[in-house]
Amino acid sequence: MQFLTKKKILIISPESWSHIPVSKHHYSRELARNGNQVFFLNPPSAQQSIQEDSISRGVWVVDYVAIRGVNRLPSFLRNLINRHQIRLLKKRCQTSFDVVWSFDAFRFHNLQLFDAKIKLYHVVDVQNSPLEMELASSADMIISVSQKILERFCFVNKVMQKINHGVGPHFFEEQESIQLPVAPMQVGYVGNLDNWCIDIPTLLEIVDTHPSVHFTFIGPYKDDSVLADALLKKSNCSLMGRVHTEKLPILFQQFHFFMMIYRGDEADVNSNHHKILEYLTTGKPIVMNYTDEYKDKRDLVIMSDQNHQLPLLFQQVCTNFKFYTTDDLVSKRKAFTFSNSYKQHLVTIDQLMVHYLATAND
Repeated sequence: MQFLTKKKILIISPESWSHIPVSKHHYSRELARNGNQVFFLNPPSAQQSIQEDSISRGVWVVDYVAIRGVNRLPSFLRNLINRHQIRLLKKRCQTSFDVVWSFDAFRFHNLQLFDAKIKLYHVVDVQNSPLEMELASSADMIISVSQKILERFCFVNKVMQKINHGVGPHFFEEQESIQLPVAPMQVGYVGNLDNWCIDIPTLLEIVDTHPSVHFTFIGPYKDDSVLADALLKKSNCSLMGRVHTEKLPILFQQFHFFMMIYRGDEADVNSNHHKILEYLTTGKPIVMNYTDEYKDKRDLVIMSDQNHQLPLLFQQVCTNFKFYTTDDLVSKRKAFTFSNSYKQHLVTIDQLMVHYLATAND
C-alpha cells in the first residue's frame, strides 16, 4: 500500500527554492516524481506569488508576506494570525493539503491549523527556537537525522523515526575514475570555513605536521576568516571557495581521502553530518571527529573518540592507505550510501505514514 502519491503536499522550508539544493529540495523533487503536487513554501519575503518550477514539474514555488513579530505573541493570537495566513495560502494554491511537511522550527508552530491528514516535523539540525516544542507537539510524527536529536522530544507522545541524511542523485552518477599518484597524498575537505564548530587548532596541527600532504578546502569563507587566512599562508593548502554541489562528485575523484575536523565536545551538533554520506559515495576513507550516528559504523569511517587522537589517526591512514582502501571496504562504504538515497528514504517515510493512518483509524 502506498500513501504518498497523487497527494497535495506543502513543504515548509527555511531555505528558499533558489538555495543550493538540500534535503527539502530533494524530497520535493522525489515527491513530484511520484505523482504528487508539491507546494514549496519559501521563507517570508516581500512578494506574493506561486509558479511551477520550470525543471521540476509538479513542484510549485510559493512566496508570501508574513506578519512580523507573530512568534512573540501569546499562543491564541499566534493561532488567530496563522489561521488567517493559512487560509490565504490555501486560496493562493487553490487547494487544501493532504500532508504538511515542516522543516522550519521558526514558523507555523501549530501544524494542526492546516487540517491535513498528516502533519510532519522533520528536524535536520539542532534548532534554537523557543517554540519548537510547541511545533513538535502539534505534529503527528517527528523525523530526524539522528537519535540524539530525537531524544530532545522524548516527552512528546508522537510517532518518531530516525532517518539518515539523504544523498542527492548527482552523487550516484557514474564518474570516470582517476588513477591517483602515490604521492603527494591529496586530502579533501568540504564545508564553510567560518563554521564556529571547526576545531581550528587540531586542523592546523594536522596540516602543519604533514607538509608532504596536499590539502584542498572547498567551501565559502569571509575576507576576515581566521582559518582561511591561516591556510592561505601554507604551501600545502589550496582554497577553492564555494563550489556548486553538482560539481563535487567530479572533484572528489582527485582526492585519496577526506577529513572532517569539528569540535567533538559539541555532542548535539555533531550527532550527524550530511557531508559524511557525500564523502562515502566515493568509497574512500574519512578521518573524522566523533559523530554519534557513526559510533557503530567504524568499519566505514576512521573516527576518533576525542579530538586529540585525530592527528595520529590521520597519520595512520597516510601510512597504511592500502589497508583502508581494500575492495571490500570501498564496496561497503558505497553500499551504505546507496541505502540512503532520497528515493529510498521516501519509501520508508511513506510506510511510516501508512502505518500511522492505519493505527489512527483503529
